[in-house]
Amino acid sequence: MASLILNGDTLRVNLVSKRVEVMQRIYDKNGERQVTSQVPLYAIERVVVVGRPTVTLPVLTRFLDEGIPCFFVTRYGRWRGSMLPDKNRNAGRRIRQYERGTEGEFAVGVAQRLIYAKIRNSRRVLQRLAANRECSSAPEQVSVTDDLKELAVMARSATTVDMIRGYEGMAAALYFERLGDFFPDSLPFTNRNRRPPRDPANALLSFAYTILLGEVEGAVRSRGLDAGIGCLHCDTINTPSLALDLMEPLRPALADLLVLNIVNHNMVKAEADFEVNAEDGGTYLNETGRKVFFLMYEQAMTRRFAIAKGEPHTDLRRVIEEQINIYLRMLEQDTYDDFFLLP
Repeated sequence: MASLILNGDTLRVNLVSKRVEVMQRIYDKNGERQVTSQVPLYAIERVVVVGRPTVTLPVLTRFLDEGIPCFFVTRYGRWRGSMLPDKNRNAGRRIRQYERGTEGEFAVGVAQRLIYAKIRNSRRVLQRLAANRECSSAPEQVSVTDDLKELAVMARSATTVDMIRGYEGMAAALYFERLGDFFPDSLPFTNRNRRPPRDPANALLSFAYTILLGEVEGAVRSRGLDAGIGCLHCDTINTPSLALDLMEPLRPALADLLVLNIVNHNMVKAEADFEVNAEDGGTYLNETGRKVFFLMYEQAMTRRFAIAKGEPHTDLRRVIEEQINIYLRMLEQDTYDDFFLLP
């Protein structure tokens, strides 16, 4: 099954028996025209609504009845919220989560492993990129990867969540500085900026993180957990803290690699696939840019790979589920395993 993306070109979405009918506006060499297509409900695993397409109430209620989660973002990639089937009825699990959320030892144990995995995956991303360009022995590459290796070990042995956040911040500064060397001149990356993103590279990164967060939050809630009770992002109000925690190891492993794949294969162009919002001055993907992004995102999420030699093949959506399984074993069984490590 796949994702149904309702982008800005969607004029109307109706329910026709057991199919979703989508009316789209298409621009081509012949001008503007309308195209209607139908997607069977059984083929839809999730729905992402971008902007304000007209989706009728029978469609939304049928998504709920069929157990299909819907995620809503603005045309500028700002997270709006989600509409999820009501499966979050495991009160005992949430009570356990609330109780353990106030335990410093538990929070540190989870945070240690999350940030160890994030820094380790960041280092692995840089190693992969350098190997592709045959610059693994470059002094700047060796220096950064050595420093990240050390910071990962330090995060793993830190005794407070604040210390772990500190090591994460140091690692992120080193990582993004080196990551910029792998962006093309046509879409350069000089530093990480957001809220709003100020250039096309950051627009892509921010959009990728937003869409990934929606998937993780939906998976968290479907397992009876409270997405607002986290260990790393626990001091932020009105934030899906646990979802943000569990996506940390996936930021470099999925989002960053995906963005670099898009820009280095010239799939988007600065002048054609981005727009500037006059209200906040930010740079965002436009309608055509979002189409390219979602196509490549879906390919990345469903591509099968082995985490280690001899291990069964998996994909990144199953990795998200396993991230939650690892957290649940920590929460309910006091079994502390490593989170996802990029092969």
